[in-house]
Amino acid sequence: MKRYKWIALFLCVALVFTLLYAAFNMLVDPFGVFGDRLLDYGEYSMTENPRVAKMAYLEYNHDKYDSYIVGCSKTSSYPIDLLNRYMDASFFNLFAYGGDMADEEKMVTYVIENYSPKNIIVAMGPEAAYKYDFESDSLKDNLYWAVDSGNPISFYTKYAFLHPSYSVNKLISYFTRSYLPDAEAVFNVRTGAYDKTVRDSIPIGSIEDYRTYESSKFNITHSRPLEYVEECVESVKRIKTLCDERGVNFMLIASPMYSAEQACYSEADMTRLWTALADVTDFYDFWGYGTIASDIRYFYDGYHFRNCVGEMALAYIFGDESVYVPDDFGHFTTKDNVDVRITNALSAVGNDSVSYTKRVPILMYHNVSESDAVGATVTAEVFESHISALADAGFTAVLYDDLINYVEYGSSLPEKPIVITFDDGYESNITLAAPILEKYGMCATIAIVGVTEGADTYKDTGEAITPHFSLEDDKLQEYIEKGVIDIQTHTYDMHQVEKYDGDDCRFGAMMLDGESENDYIEALTGDITKASKRIEEMTGKAPVVFTYPHGKYTALSETVVHSLGMRVTVTTDPGVSEIVKGIPQSLYLLKRFNITNDLGADALLQLTESK
Repeated sequence: MKRYKWIALFLCVALVFTLLYAAFNMLVDPFGVFGDRLLDYGEYSMTENPRVAKMAYLEYNHDKYDSYIVGCSKTSSYPIDLLNRYMDASFFNLFAYGGDMADEEKMVTYVIENYSPKNIIVAMGPEAAYKYDFESDSLKDNLYWAVDSGNPISFYTKYAFLHPSYSVNKLISYFTRSYLPDAEAVFNVRTGAYDKTVRDSIPIGSIEDYRTYESSKFNITHSRPLEYVEECVESVKRIKTLCDERGVNFMLIASPMYSAEQACYSEADMTRLWTALADVTDFYDFWGYGTIASDIRYFYDGYHFRNCVGEMALAYIFGDESVYVPDDFGHFTTKDNVDVRITNALSAVGNDSVSYTKRVPILMYHNVSESDAVGATVTAEVFESHISALADAGFTAVLYDDLINYVEYGSSLPEKPIVITFDDGYESNITLAAPILEKYGMCATIAIVGVTEGADTYKDTGEAITPHFSLEDDKLQEYIEKGVIDIQTHTYDMHQVEKYDGDDCRFGAMMLDGESENDYIEALTGDITKASKRIEEMTGKAPVVFTYPHGKYTALSETVVHSLGMRVTVTTDPGVSEIVKGIPQSLYLLKRFNITNDLGADALLQLTESK
């Protein structure tokens, strides 16, 4: 009898262990299939398997959405907020890795039959005809059971009895995550798209600079035969037919490609796919060579175009003329014009970058004096020699607003633009520098430190400092109205001085030792908000340019700064900045030359021609 008791006890223990094992996986829920109720960490689950996690998420949240866009990971670069605005809708991005059209057809069919959407957009590249109905991993590449008409018991059992390492890894990621997305959690759960925060903090610069920084991400040398053109196109046809039958607005977009990716596909295969799609439906077509395809700066890597390119594509589709769109970008392809379209698209060449880029030297001055020139100070005589030389050399001074208009709206810039800046907000910028600027028809931007505005002593220390102007100065207001001076921010109180601020001194806009991310974000947000409010109150215009104290920055500071409405950030890294139409990130982390009193006019002009 004892033996049976031991067997029963063993079985009970085994059952309890089994239930605990399953409960652990169900509670942590690394793939989000059980509702992710404990951690609510969909960023991780969607990264593990977007096909499963997104559909499981929609089971509980589909009432928040009335429209869906599907496709491969490129599809993430169509901004959801713009789709919502253009189409008066609430979109969710259902993209999944690989862009398998068989899977996309099943997902679209499921949402149409269960959630009655208003709009379905299919965004595809040729890779949709490279692989079809392919599953490389039964956990990370499979579909949600209801989408795949699977057995729910076997589906949930599989995820309940995962190897515990999946759940442990999610817990580690959850407790070590930061404000910025990382490789383990790259999704924005609300939109279903990638969070591109970190990728958008990477400096752009010239093609050579960007290629050096990101070279390995653009090395594409393999070929991809399109063996599933017929299957892919039939899936598109069935999706369109179902949409037509259910009164759902259908749209097909052929997504932009980098030229090296397009070279993976033979022209014969591309022609076959292009023609077959045009036979099924008219579509918005961004395939082919041209300005966008030939410049790597419009791409995060060899396979993914930037969100700003997605914005251009949507602007083309919806006729938004306020957004810059290259003349050779976009085509509405039909079966009547597809042959001409293919010929033109495959024979196109990228425009000379001169037509959509501009090299802009930015000069950094500080104080100006009548005679003495110590440290960062220049004399009025030297300053005038610089401005005179620039004018004689054909330079036109512009403000940061002019750069923004060039990049975001495609506005023109002078043949030889230059940006003249002053840091800190010294009184001499108004009394000595501004009259010289006005004399030569030039203008400048002054980045002020809020806490020293109008001061001649440092905070409450009583220590004398070089006098700073006040925003209430009538002469300053006059120069602002004339367009000679523009005011931007250099922080309110993050350009501190260790001699006076002591052990609590912050080095520019950087984190303090031991400071938490949340505390830092709160501090930086509060500082910039306070500085911006003061400037807007006194000038009637909120600042959109953030000049980093000491030129120091991080990916986190960039994220916070831009979230607060700053469209330009400025460093002290030397060099000529190159800005690109249509790429707002080309206005991030601009370079500047620090100008000192011992720099002659000829040497200054040589700097403007340097790299």
